[in-house]
Amino acid sequence: MARADKLPPKLPPVTIIIEWENAIDVYDEWVDKAMAALQRELESVVGKIAARPRVTYLYDENAVDPEVIRKTIARAAPQLPELAELEIEPTPGLTYYKLKNYGVSRSKTEITVMVDSDAGPQPGWLENILKPFQDPKIVVVGGFTVLGHNDLLSRTMALSWIFDLPHERSATVKRHKVHVNNCAVRTEFFKAHPFPDLGPGVFKKSCGFWLRDLDAKGHKYVRTADAMTVHAPHPGVKFLVWRAWTGGKDRDYLVFQEYTRNRLGRAAMTAGFAGKKIGRAWQRIVTKGGKVGLPVWQRPAAMALAAGFYLVTAAAGVTSALTRTFEPLPERPKRQRSHTKRVTEVAKA
Repeated sequence: MARADKLPPKLPPVTIIIEWENAIDVYDEWVDKAMAALQRELESVVGKIAARPRVTYLYDENAVDPEVIRKTIARAAPQLPELAELEIEPTPGLTYYKLKNYGVSRSKTEITVMVDSDAGPQPGWLENILKPFQDPKIVVVGGFTVLGHNDLLSRTMALSWIFDLPHERSATVKRHKVHVNNCAVRTEFFKAHPFPDLGPGVFKKSCGFWLRDLDAKGHKYVRTADAMTVHAPHPGVKFLVWRAWTGGKDRDYLVFQEYTRNRLGRAAMTAGFAGKKIGRAWQRIVTKGGKVGLPVWQRPAAMALAAGFYLVTAAAGVTSALTRTFEPLPERPKRQRSHTKRVTEVAKA
């Protein structure tokens, strides 16, 4: 029998791609927490992984001073350069999904992991997001992202946003979606199947249509609740209003592509979606507020905030439906249409 210290590493070499776009918007404390959490996670796999992970921070050279990234590393994760092959890579004006596409295109390892600059890995994250790849048929693994919270606004959105709560692990695994703030791919597969470019005016829908197309072609995707990250909350009311507005426009785009191209039909569906989300948010605020530390006396205010968010979403969606025109995406293979109707809202918060 081989001695324990002679056993080969059980984790494959990996490249970790991190965009530096979210970090521009959120409060610095959350970026620091995310980076420190990544350092702790890489420390935990020393001796278990076949080679030092490559960690690549990608940024838009027109919007970010790389010295900001270097200072954040020095402040929050000073051991990161020792634990990983660290890169800080400029790109010519690339944004969220294009940054990820570009990062994977440069990856040399069999598996590439994507995590956002404001999403902090929790203990066991790296091992658990890599584990499903032991099945050679699996090409994408989605992790479990929850929203951080520390005040009334962030607790409201933790209950109202698209992410589940930490205790809702079984529900998360059953939901057929992927959050690309926390996922892993087979590198060569992704190079052949990158996130689609949906054109101008579409903010956060590329990953949903990407997963739709993988379904249509029969590729295997799994989700694990054991690879958890804590994502930064929305940084203030002004940002939240902008996020609601862009989310409403994106919802109209999805309705156009998936359900109806009639303008009045689009408007009705986007408004109806917002109404359902308000009802869901209110129900969760009342019944699960204690799970995020939301006091009973703050719950009426939380319900008002959630309603306001989704009313802005509805207004944006209706406005988009009545004023914007889109080009249809290519049709999916009909043999899979009933299955891929499950495409739902998939986004980076």
